[in-house]
Amino acid sequence: MKYEIMLGVLFDLLSKKTVTAKFLAQKYEVSVRTIYRYLSALESAGVPLYTVRGNNGGISIIDTYKFPSTFLTKAEFEQTINALTAIIEGVPNKALNSVITKLKANVKNEYNNVSLKTSNLIIDAGPWGDAVGYKAKLSVIQKSIEENIPLFLKYHDRNGSITERTVHPHIIVFKQGLWYVFAYCTLRKTFRFFKIGRIEQATLINDKFTRKDLSSLSLPLNFWENSVETENVIMEIDKRFLSDVEEWLGIENVKEKNGKYFADVNLPYDGGLVSKIMSFGEGIKVLQPIKLVEQIKIVTKQILKKYE
Repeated sequence: MKYEIMLGVLFDLLSKKTVTAKFLAQKYEVSVRTIYRYLSALESAGVPLYTVRGNNGGISIIDTYKFPSTFLTKAEFEQTINALTAIIEGVPNKALNSVITKLKANVKNEYNNVSLKTSNLIIDAGPWGDAVGYKAKLSVIQKSIEENIPLFLKYHDRNGSITERTVHPHIIVFKQGLWYVFAYCTLRKTFRFFKIGRIEQATLINDKFTRKDLSSLSLPLNFWENSVETENVIMEIDKRFLSDVEEWLGIENVKEKNGKYFADVNLPYDGGLVSKIMSFGEGIKVLQPIKLVEQIKIVTKQILKKYE
């Protein structure tokens, strides 16, 4: 019996009101009969299960069942609190503050000899420039999400255009070192990602919006701003520039072959891509697609012409 599967089944039961044996069997790629063996083992261990009959029936765990407060070890308590503290220092969140307070209270009651150490995790939400102003924008966006208050945005897109619009923020996303807000845009009548670094102004509007159920949406986390066209790009990388390119694309996207380094990755194909590649100078040579190679040649000739 695989105990990691049994633990997974237990957490499914704790997190959902009712689950079926068929659902669990499909999730863990085992037979329904095997799932019932896991459930029997859980009952033997003292987990109070019961079966609900009918169309919406399934297996449930009684509502009063909970893990003992010592389910987490001292080290796990410390790391959890430190991680949550690092997050709210970057993005203020009342709910997370409440969680930290409750966890600390639990630590005090159950582990009197636990000493919470200084966090080894720091999340700095701001850029190198005006970090204070950046965090202020994050605070406004967070308030908008928590209280369902629409936001007026003055936004700079990739092409340098400035637009003004009203949005209904739902989620803050941190991806590849950048912060985004996923919001319904009343101007475009659809959900979009907005890079927080491109927001010039974020102001709360004296109104309320109805929050939409995101469970029906497939959140496009493999996104680029405003779903721009993408291209598969193959590049040869000079070893001297290897660390910088790895930081940009991710180490997993850079491979060594016969003493040379190559990247094969899908990237947003817009004006920003050419600028980014050229910022590495002779450190990157684009091999494909040919249209990107030609575009870089044109820009290079234009630059040389300015210095003739």
